[in-house]
Amino acid sequence: MIRASTLERVLLVLSDFAALTICFVLAYWVQFHSGWIVDKFDPTKTFDQYWAMGLGLNIGWLALFSFAGLYRSWLLMSRTHQILRVLRAVVIGIVLVIICLFGTEFIAKFSANEPLNQGYLYGSRFPWIFIYGGLALVLVAGFRMFIYLCLRGLLRLGYGANNILVLGATDAGRKVAEDLKNTPALGQRVVGFVDERFQVMEHEFAGFPVLGKYADLPALVKKYRVTGIVIAHESSSPQEIMRVLVWICELQLHIYIVPELYPVVNGRFKANLVYGFELQELFAFTMPPWQVRVKRIMDLFVAGFIGLLSFPLWIFAAIAIKLQDGGPIFYSQERIGLYGKPFTVYKFRTMRTDAEKFGAQWATKDDPRITKIGKFLRKTRIDELPQLLCVLRGDMSMVGPRPERAVFISKLREEIPFYISRLKMKPGLTGWAQVRHHYDTSTEDVKIKLQYDMYYYENMSLLLDFQILVRTIYVVLTGKGAQ
Repeated sequence: MIRASTLERVLLVLSDFAALTICFVLAYWVQFHSGWIVDKFDPTKTFDQYWAMGLGLNIGWLALFSFAGLYRSWLLMSRTHQILRVLRAVVIGIVLVIICLFGTEFIAKFSANEPLNQGYLYGSRFPWIFIYGGLALVLVAGFRMFIYLCLRGLLRLGYGANNILVLGATDAGRKVAEDLKNTPALGQRVVGFVDERFQVMEHEFAGFPVLGKYADLPALVKKYRVTGIVIAHESSSPQEIMRVLVWICELQLHIYIVPELYPVVNGRFKANLVYGFELQELFAFTMPPWQVRVKRIMDLFVAGFIGLLSFPLWIFAAIAIKLQDGGPIFYSQERIGLYGKPFTVYKFRTMRTDAEKFGAQWATKDDPRITKIGKFLRKTRIDELPQLLCVLRGDMSMVGPRPERAVFISKLREEIPFYISRLKMKPGLTGWAQVRHHYDTSTEDVKIKLQYDMYYYENMSLLLDFQILVRTIYVVLTGKGAQ
């Protein structure tokens, strides 16, 4: 069955395309056939000559809407907020249309110090461009509201809902499950409960099955295609909630908590209120969708530019490593990326070939395993350059938490509450923790870095990424924190 969020996005794209097509057809008629714009009236013009232009314009609008975040799920969010987002996107689109239509003329007249044709700008076409924008706003917003009216009707009939698990067979959990069951238009279907008392309690609670314990969550999420978790445990202990989150932070899920428990974690995490329902979402990803796309474009551009600029350093490092001991130039290792996905990371080898004959271990200050040329490569961060390939491949970003090895993650997730929440971010070549703290040499260092990583997650933005990249240049030039 198609999920509500997937059906929602498909319908929104189709409705926006239809609304924008109507706007373009009306604009074509007004310009060439209505006679309302005298200098453009030409009844010999046919739509066959302009359909390709209309298609291109529509694709441009859809791309703009995508960057503006209009194709994320709005089922649990305010309709007023959505209309304001549409308004902002349409205003930006109209500004871009004006620039495309008149930008060249403006620049030419300005360069030649010629006066602008006021009648042409204000007496003829400009008013119609704004009318076109207003019509686009009304039709796009109106079609979207109609889509949600129809979608909520389908959800009430039981089609397309997202699957939810409730953690805690408690009175609070019962209320959440019953409220969601009684409000199907929200598009959230409770498939069952998960409780640590699974083996000693009845396997049914409040009319829903009890499916297992917290340790079973990864398997249950996969089996039932779960998209969200509601924490409804009655314990007032932060440690208990932390223990629950350890099992689910690495999963690609929405994590909600009932209001009674939110004070337990308040101040620890940034949270979003779920519209129309008394739940708080923890670890809410707040970076606007358009910034996510720009961030990826920036990753490709910066990684490609640095890769080309640093190519002589690659040759130098390769020759120096070979001359040092004749061993392999590169060192590859499996790391854990976004949502626990493993990938291979590459670095210039800076340690002896037998550095981990006794198993995985952290590097220490003045580590005897590091070669002489390795110390220089680490000091200058040249050893990190091959990771640019991981950025280009999409496994890493330029900015994010450092990717860790599975063996360390298994250990640290038990010792440090919420360490696993780092997996909700794509790992980075540099990051807030890297420029604010030195290399990890102990669990205490990891705890400090986790605080920096969570700060980055809760405040993620293109501006913060730019600040981190600038700080990274300073760190590289000064050798600060290298080990």
